[in-house]
Amino acid sequence: MSTTHFLSIAASCCFLPSLLNAAEPAHVKLSGEVGSAADISAARFRFAPFDSLPWLRADLTNETVSKHDNNFHNVMRRPYKHYSGDISGRFLEIMALNSRGNLAVHPAFRDLLKEVLKNQRKGGYFCASGAIDWQQPLDYDSSDQTLSKGRMLPALWGNSRMLCGLVEVTRAFPGNRQIADAARRLGDFYISVLPRFNDPARIAEYTGAGTYAAGHVTCWFPAMEGLVKLSKLTGEQKYLDAAVKMADFYQRFDKLPVDHAHGMLCNQFSLVLLYGATKNPVYLARVEKRWKDLIAGGYVNPAGGILEKCHVEYERDEGCGIADWFRLNLALGKATGNPRYWAMAERTLHNHFLQNQHPNGGFGHRYVLTDSDGVYGFEKRNYESTWCCTYHGELGFIQLRNHLLERSDDVLTCHFPLEFSAEDGTGSTTSLLQLPWKDSHVVRQRIALDGQPAIRVRVRHPHWADQVIARGAWGEALELESKDGWHTTQKPVTEVLFIYTGAVYAEDRHCNRLPGGPKEGKPFVIGYGPKLFAAQGGSAKPPAWPTTLKELEAHGLKPLSSATRNKPCCFVMGCGD
Repeated sequence: MSTTHFLSIAASCCFLPSLLNAAEPAHVKLSGEVGSAADISAARFRFAPFDSLPWLRADLTNETVSKHDNNFHNVMRRPYKHYSGDISGRFLEIMALNSRGNLAVHPAFRDLLKEVLKNQRKGGYFCASGAIDWQQPLDYDSSDQTLSKGRMLPALWGNSRMLCGLVEVTRAFPGNRQIADAARRLGDFYISVLPRFNDPARIAEYTGAGTYAAGHVTCWFPAMEGLVKLSKLTGEQKYLDAAVKMADFYQRFDKLPVDHAHGMLCNQFSLVLLYGATKNPVYLARVEKRWKDLIAGGYVNPAGGILEKCHVEYERDEGCGIADWFRLNLALGKATGNPRYWAMAERTLHNHFLQNQHPNGGFGHRYVLTDSDGVYGFEKRNYESTWCCTYHGELGFIQLRNHLLERSDDVLTCHFPLEFSAEDGTGSTTSLLQLPWKDSHVVRQRIALDGQPAIRVRVRHPHWADQVIARGAWGEALELESKDGWHTTQKPVTEVLFIYTGAVYAEDRHCNRLPGGPKEGKPFVIGYGPKLFAAQGGSAKPPAWPTTLKELEAHGLKPLSSATRNKPCCFVMGCGD
C-alpha cells in the first residue's frame, strides 16, 4: 500500500460528533483510495440531474421532467415519481448530513425545503399523484414488473425516506420550526395508519403484494428508522412506541430469501436503532441471527456484497443494498463491540462497495457472475441509478466517517487502518498508511495526535492479519494489551505506529479462513490485507498453494480496485470454467 497526500476538498468531510469529547464536532477528511472514492461520490451531486430542482421535486409535484424510458444514458431520466418522497427525501438527508449547518451546501437544497412544505398533504404524508384513502385495499398489481403501477405502497416507501430526510434537516438546522413541524406531521401520519398496516386480519392482503420493491414488507416497515430517530430528536415517546409495534409485527414477515435486499436491510438497521433506544436485547438478537443466516446461506458473497434481490443467485447487485449492508455492520460493530462486524464492514468497503461505484462517482447496478453457490465475479455492465443508489452510496461514506474513531474513558479506538484526518476545537487525529519495508508488513498505520493530551490507543485485529505490533514515535517497541480481538497500547501516547503483519491467505465462499490452504477441488478466494484478488475475465484458475504476491501477479491476479470497476473479473478461484 502506498502513502498518499490528504485531500482537502470539503466533499470528503463531515461531522464526527463523538470524537475526543471535543467542544465542537470534528471535521473528518478521508484520504487514499477510499478518500478518492468518497470525493467523487460527493462531487457527483454537483452535476445533472442533481442540479435540477424540477427533477428533485417531481416525486412531490408529479411534474413531467423527462420521459420514463429504459435509456440509461439519458441522465435526466426521472422514473418512480409515485415513490413519493424517495428521491427528494434522500437528497435532503445526505445534504443535511453534509451541510455542517450551512444551507448553501447545495444550490437546490434551500428551494427543495420550500417545495416540501408546499406539498405536504393534509394527512401529513406526501404523494405526487394526489390524496389517498389509506383504508382502501392495497392497489398493487402483481403482474406489473415495471414498478409503474400502484400508489399506496410506493408512497409509503418514499415517505419513509422523506421522514429520515426531515429528521436530519431538523437536526442540522434546529431553528427551522417549519421543517420540524413537517417531520412531526409525517410521524403522526404513520401513527394514524398503524392499525391499518399492522392489522393481523389483513395478512393475506399484505403477503399478496409480494416482497419486491412495491410490497408491504418492503414499503411499510422501513418507517421504523425515521420514527426511532424522530423520537430521539424530539423526546416524544409516541414515535418510539409506533416503531416498537412495527418491529413486533415485522417478525411475521422477516424471512429469507426476500426479493428486496435494500428494504430488508433498512428494517434490520432499524432494529439496531430500536435496540439502542429501548435496550431490549431481543431486537439485537434478531439482527445478529439474520446476519448469521445471510452469511451461512451464501446471500453475502466473499467480496462482502449482497444482490438486489436477496437471493443466492440473481443477475445484478444494487448500490443501496450494499450500502445498507455496510452501515448495518457499522451499527452492529458499535452496538456490540464484536470485531466480526467491523471486519465485514471492512471487507464490504474495500471490495464490493467500491466495485459498485460508477466511474463518475455515483452508485447503481453492477451485473455479476453467479452459480448455484452465489456470486463469483463481476461483469462489465455497470450503470448508475440516480434515483436511489447514488444517494445511498454517499450515505455509506458519511456513515464510515462517523465510525472511524471513538473515545471511551482513557482509550481512543480506531476501527479501521485507513488514511484520514479528524480535526476539532482541541486538536487533530491523523492516520497515515506508510510503505511496508518487510514482506510480512501488510499495512503500517501511523496514528498521531496534535494538540491533544496523550491517550491509550486501541485498534482491531483485522481478519487478514496474523499479528499486530506497535512502535513509538522513535521506533521503540510498545507493549500492547490484547483482548477479544482488540489491541491497546499499555501506556498513553501521542504517536504510534501499528504494523499489521501477514501474508497471502485463502478463504472459502462463506468468508471463512482456510488455515491449511484451499482444499483440492473446492473453489476458494485469495486475499492479501483487506483486498480480494481477481483475474480479468469470467474465470480464474487457482495458482499453486502456498503462493506469494509475485506469483499472483504472474497468474494475472490483481487486487480489486477502481481499475476493475468497468472490467469483467472473477474473484473465486475455480469458477466459471
